[in-house]
Amino acid sequence: MYIRRASKKETNEILKHAHQVFIESTNGLFDTNLEKAKQINSLFLSNGGYYLIWYENDTILGWIGVGITFDPFTDEEIGIIPELYVLPPHRNKGIAKKLCHAAMNNFRKQKCKRVQLNVFENNLAKNLYRILGFRDIYTTMEKVLD
Repeated sequence: MYIRRASKKETNEILKHAHQVFIESTNGLFDTNLEKAKQINSLFLSNGGYYLIWYENDTILGWIGVGITFDPFTDEEIGIIPELYVLPPHRNKGIAKKLCHAAMNNFRKQKCKRVQLNVFENNLAKNLYRILGFRDIYTTMEKVLD
């Protein structure tokens, strides 16, 4: 078992799960099709983002998206985590935490001073992010119009 950067072939394998990841991460608030979910992921990948994978016995068990973006509030480049996912049979084994630590090490090597991610309300991963030191910095609110 080890963590490494995903190859192009492995990235394509990860993208096959995009629809399920999208549904789980949004707690079902948004339903979309596989192509739309892949399109959303392609935005971060086309801007230099990539996946780190937890790889064991020639199988990907989980992954984390890693990218860099520009923060207009601070005029700094910051690390972003657009996705963290562990396949259901392999959850609750510490894989997500280890993937996050690997991502943080990558950001440090790239001289990032901060890392941000978005998480939907009621997403269970929010507890993990807090344990890892992430804190709420803003809230997006929405009202559906009649």
